[in-house]
Amino acid sequence: MQIVRHIDDPTLAVIGSVVTLGNFDGIHLGHQALIGGAVADAKKLGVPSVVLTFEPHPLKVLAPERAPQMLLSHKDKMQLLQSLGAEIVVVQKFDLPFAQISAENFVRGVLIDRLKIRKIWVGQDLRFGQGRRGSVADLRRWGAELGFAVSTVDAILVDNARVSSSRIRQLVGDGYVDRVEPMLGRYHFISGHVGGGHRRGRELGFPTANIATRAEVLPLDGIYATLFHFGNRQWLSVSSIGINPTFGAGPRTVESFIFSFDQDIYGEAVRLSFVKRIREEKKFSSADELSQQIRRDVEAANGIFRQLNLRPSV
Repeated sequence: MQIVRHIDDPTLAVIGSVVTLGNFDGIHLGHQALIGGAVADAKKLGVPSVVLTFEPHPLKVLAPERAPQMLLSHKDKMQLLQSLGAEIVVVQKFDLPFAQISAENFVRGVLIDRLKIRKIWVGQDLRFGQGRRGSVADLRRWGAELGFAVSTVDAILVDNARVSSSRIRQLVGDGYVDRVEPMLGRYHFISGHVGGGHRRGRELGFPTANIATRAEVLPLDGIYATLFHFGNRQWLSVSSIGINPTFGAGPRTVESFIFSFDQDIYGEAVRLSFVKRIREEKKFSSADELSQQIRRDVEAANGIFRQLNLRPSV
């Protein structure tokens, strides 16, 4: 997959394309439908599929006080786009000059002149161009004039509510990680590197991997049944998000006790998927009381894994 950092990058040279555009934060089922449509049509037409996305999020430039935190890091987003079959990703820098481009000039200058589009896939509620004045109806009108087709994807409903990045963000922040899996088609995950900790887990009989992450959206503090990914393998795990109040409030950390795991992975890149919240974070009167609770948490997590038929990879 080719990643292009600006629409004017000279390495971006296509003689035709099928495009989909958006922020794609979370890459939920609605995003996947758009990308899947673009990839399938590009193969039929014999041209590249192009995902046009924007960084930073436009609201960080236009209304910073309303800008959302991102569900995915840039690296994780690129890896997911590649897994969905995108051939070219244009990560357009969104700044004030770009925001001032009119909808028509965006279509003519970006979509036609640079991307040579044959077809575009968009959501029904798309708004684009200066002041968000461009609409799907405008795209269809310019498409008829300039020779490209427009396909749309209707909103996808889960539990009778529209799937959206903002809804997923809220549910994750409230700890309902199990409720976002049907919207994402996967468990919500974070990525990072294993860093040093206080080694308290080892002293309690439950050694943990301390995950240093730049993720902007973490689940609500508490204990979770999780899947720990390292290399090409998956392990069952129990993870804690919080400030470790039993030992005095410290910085917020993410720590995972990985079942049947004895590798030294300090400094390694890992991924953690959140399956279900087990309980809230609590302060215990002693380390022994905490150790007993961790055993109960492991039992609870194993019950969740059995119910969902989740196993470690081999």
